[in-house]
Order: sequence, then C-alpha cells, then structure tokens
Amino acid sequence: MSQQGRWRGGAPQWIRHRGAQLAGIGLGVLVWLWLAVLSPAWLQPWQERITDGIWRLGSHDRDERRLIIIDIDERSLREVGPWPWPRALQAQIIQKLAEQGAALQVLDIVFADERAGDAVLLAAFQQYQPVLAQVFALPGQGDNTTAGQLAGALGWATCPVPFAQASGFLANHPDLLAAGIQAGHITPRFSDDGVVRMQPAILCYRDKAYSALALAALMQATGETSLTLQRGTAWFSAPWHIQGARGALPPIPLEQDGDLRIPWHHKPDNFISISAADLLSDRVPPDLLRGAWALVGSSAFGLNDTIATPYSSAAAGVQAHAQLMTAAMDGRIPYTPRAHLVLQALGALLGMGLLILLVRQPAAAQARSSRPIPVHWLPVAALGWLIILLLVHAALLLWQQWWVGWLPAALAVLAAAVAWSMIAHAQSRIDRDRLYTHLSSYLPAPVAAALALQPPSSAIKASTRHVCVLFADIRNFSAYCEARPPEEAAAVLHAFFSTATRIVQEEGGVIEAFQGDAVLAVWYGEPIAVDDARLGGADAANTGRAASGNAQCALQAAINLQAAMHGVLPDPAPAGLEPLALGIGVESGPAMAGSFGLASRRTHMVLGRTVTIASRLVGMTADLAHPILVGEGLAAQTGAAHLQSMGTFLLDGMRVPHHVYAYPLFVPSRSTH
Repeated sequence: MSQQGRWRGGAPQWIRHRGAQLAGIGLGVLVWLWLAVLSPAWLQPWQERITDGIWRLGSHDRDERRLIIIDIDERSLREVGPWPWPRALQAQIIQKLAEQGAALQVLDIVFADERAGDAVLLAAFQQYQPVLAQVFALPGQGDNTTAGQLAGALGWATCPVPFAQASGFLANHPDLLAAGIQAGHITPRFSDDGVVRMQPAILCYRDKAYSALALAALMQATGETSLTLQRGTAWFSAPWHIQGARGALPPIPLEQDGDLRIPWHHKPDNFISISAADLLSDRVPPDLLRGAWALVGSSAFGLNDTIATPYSSAAAGVQAHAQLMTAAMDGRIPYTPRAHLVLQALGALLGMGLLILLVRQPAAAQARSSRPIPVHWLPVAALGWLIILLLVHAALLLWQQWWVGWLPAALAVLAAAVAWSMIAHAQSRIDRDRLYTHLSSYLPAPVAAALALQPPSSAIKASTRHVCVLFADIRNFSAYCEARPPEEAAAVLHAFFSTATRIVQEEGGVIEAFQGDAVLAVWYGEPIAVDDARLGGADAANTGRAASGNAQCALQAAINLQAAMHGVLPDPAPAGLEPLALGIGVESGPAMAGSFGLASRRTHMVLGRTVTIASRLVGMTADLAHPILVGEGLAAQTGAAHLQSMGTFLLDGMRVPHHVYAYPLFVPSRSTH
C-alpha cells in the first residue's frame, strides 16, 4: 500500500483515537501555565495551608537543647510582678543566664522607653553582649511612627532591591545602646490567614539595612560584623542567599522577595522552656543552660507577643525565632529553588504521561487480549497522582529543604484527565449511537440497543415470549429473478422490504429478518415463565389482553401489506412468467427469541412452533387461493367470526393437525400476457 493510501485510511482513525487525548493534554498544559506562571498567587494560600499540615506531621519529636527559651509566662508575672519589670530585675536575668553558662543571650524584648535603672541594664548589656530586638512597621502592616534608636545596621552602602522598605520602627532607647551591641528585627510577615510563615531577612529604613533577629544572633555567635548578599545561579539554589563577609556564617537561603521561610521543624514542646521566675529563683537544673543559646521571650498574653503558627492559632512569637535559629544552625532553612517551575512542569508532564500509559494498549498486550483501564477512570488516576505529588512535595521540603509548589501540576493533570475522559465519553456516545443506528438497520431496534451496550458473548442469550408472527413471501420471485436483470429484481425486492418495514412499524411490530424474498415480522408480548401453565388471576388476564392487542395489530399489518403490494409488484407480469403475488401467514403463540452462536459470529432469530406454523401457512396460500392465512392461535385471540375456516391440515413437518383460517380479502384480478 502506498504512503498516500495509508494516510487516507489511517489518518481519520488516528485523529479519532488521539483527539480526546490531545485535547485533554492541551487543556492540562494551559491550566498549568495559568496556575503556575500567569496567576501563581491564586493557589499559594492553599499550598501554604497544606504545607502547614506537612510541618505538623513531619516535625521532629525530640528535645532541642542547643537553644533554651526563657519564658516570661503567666506564672512569672504572678510571682515576680506585673510587666514591665524594673530594669534592674531584667539586668538580673541577663546576669543569671551568664552564671548558668549560656553561650549567647538573645532578647526578644524591646526596651523602647526610658526608665529608672537603665544604667544598670546598660552595664549588663555591655558586659554580656546580648542580642537585642527591634520592630519595623511594614507597608500595610503598621504605621509610620518611630520610637527609640535603631541599632545593628549592616555596613552596606545602600539597601538592595529584594528587600522591603519599612515605614516606621520601634527600637530600644538610646540610653541602652552602646558600641558593639547587636540588634535584629523581630518583624513578622503575616499571611492572609494570619499565620506567620515568612520573616523578612533584611528590612530597609532610610537606605540602611537591618537584619532579622535570627541573623543578628548568628552574626554574634560567629563573630561576623557584616553580611553579603549573593544572587543564586544554580538551578536548584535559592534565588538569593546571605552569608557572612568573612565566611564564618554559612549561606542562608532567601525567597525571591528576600524573605526567610520559617522552618517549623520542631513541635513547640520540643523546645525546653524555663520560666523566668525559676531562673530568678535559681530553680534551673544544673548545666541545662551551659553552652546553649538563651532566647528570652514571653508567652504571657498580656505582653502582646502572640502570633498564629501552623501548630496553634495563638502561640508565643518567640517560637518563630527559635525555629529560625535552630534551623540556621543545621543549615535547614527551606526555600523555593530557582527551578521550581521546571520541577512543577516535570510533575505535570509525568502525570499526563502516566495517563497516556494507563490507556495505551501495546501490541504485546493486545496479543494477550489484555485491556487498558477505561478512560472514565482517568480522573481517579489523576487524584492518585495528586497524592503522589503531595508526598513528593513533603519529602523535598522535609529532607531537601525545597519548597516546590505542587497544586498547579496536580490540578493540571486532573484537568487533563477530566477533559480527556469527558471528550472520550462524548465520542463513545457518538460511536454507540452510530453503531446503534447501523445495527438497528439490520437487527430489531431493541436487539441493536442491547448489543451496542454489551460485550460479545458465546453464550445463548434468549428467552421464551408470547409473540405474534407475520411471515410474508413473494411467490414466483425465483423465476422472476432468473428471467429479469438483477437490477430489476433488486428494485422489486427493495420496494417490498421498504413497504413491509413501514407497515409493520406503523402497527407496532418489529422486522425480525429478511430471508431471501420473504419478511419475518414479530409482535413481542410478555416473557413466559417456566410455570406459565399455572398462571392465573389478574396476571393471566393482563397477559391475554396484551396478546389480543398484538394479534389485532399483526392481522391488520397483514391486511395493509397485502393491499399496499398491489401497487408495488410488477403488473402485468413479464412475458412468459407467472405473476408475482404475496402470500402471508399469521400466527400467535410462544417462541424463543434471542442471540445464538459464537462471539465471533452470532445471529439473532426467533424460532419455535409458532414461527414454523406461520411459515407453513405462507406455502399454503397458493393452494387455498387465499393471500392471508391465519393460524388457530391468532384466530382465537382476534375472534374467528370475521375469519373463514379452511379446515384442519397436517402442516409440513408438524405431527399434530392444525386448524387454518383465511381472511376474506378481495384480490383484484391481475393481467397476464
């Protein structure tokens, strides 16, 4: 076969089978482009909320002893007194921490106003060098007021592009600041749902850059005096990262906008928390603080340091700083890699490829008669892929520290699966309707409808029913076919079949078969049970009424068909031929109807005594000179008063004589040559 021939024969079939697939995959690609590239913020809140669940399920369940929280809790306020405490008492906390051997002190407290005892507190700051806190007002999250004096400015000539500009600040009083005192901001970035998931690594105010409290603590611990900002260049590196100018501080990855993604690796209970009251009363276990970082903060609700976290809707703000500091110690700050869109696209393409493999049937599989999964199961497979992408996202986050969005890829695969299955279903409906249309032109409509929905079978699928059978045959047609051109004989036969089909359907019957120059039509009644002989009461009456109605319709169809054929059969007959005439036999009774044969070649037929009688009556129409003969079963149902008894005959092939009736029909004389 030529290439052109293969194209003509194969292209429509290829397009037919691939059209739904290509449409579904194309829609999936468009959905991914929209969700991941054009409108990434649309799904971001949902991805963050689901990531909160990953933190809760995958967080560590062991004590963190490198950082100890000194908590100004409700018990401390009850035992020591209401906040704010005297500056001398706060200086005593710093001194107690030093006596306990704390390696670094970080104060999540802002001393913004001037109070008595500031000199004592300043002396403690100068002696023990704690890291102080300060707060900035972000645009849209605070006002433009300023209080105190900022400290800890980085030695940068200007503030780089990725970092946000603050509109105001709350810092420590100038009388508490001295040379060498480090400070870091504790400004959170609130998500739309109020949960703190990000913190700006650097905030700018009047062209000066100020680091976050966790970075300031790291600088103090490593001896770094400044930081450097580097742009990520590798595919899987962070967009930005900060590291110490001298190299003592390892690189800290940042998001595209310069934020630190807070790693909620630890459950809140993993951090050892000491009440400030216990510290002041020397009730701290020996050596618990030795060599550890001491983070002083507050969980008391009256101190207004409460935030929402993935673990709680009301948690102490010190929790976020503790998570950042310990994660920075381990080099486990999560970030979104520069190639996150590539990874998302890979997830979407792999999912769509999986859909193709699931419905694809290789030649080897066809040889084994195996079947691919039905197309309507593709959305279920897409949901399974969604779960796989979620697990991959969790694994990358917990072990690789990569935050890669997964919902765009998952929804793209789901959209492709739904579109593919819907289009394939529509095509299947069209194919089924087309198949039914073709089958119903060769088979009875109910049979065609059943076959269009059922797989092939080699079993007998038949049932015994009460039927009325009309058998019509053109006499002398064989001789006519022998003497006349085939086209002429075909035209006569076509006219006969068309007329018979129209009349039978008008009377509610079904054309069961065209057998040579004969037509077999059936009016189906109710199925007959095995114990039908014991049927009685209302059921028997209903069955009798239905059979009587079918009998009247069958007889009327015979009358109408006989009348209609006078204008269809050739008149006069061609020279030398007997005239064509129509003989009709009608009978009513039980018959078996169904499909028989192997799955590779089956036939639908009606068989039984009733069909045999109708066929034999047709053969007797010429001998008895009556075009319509009626069996005794149908005569009993229609009433024999309008029928003419022809006597009892032993029909060919039958063992019991049968009463035959004729319908008195005026048949106009036919001209002969």
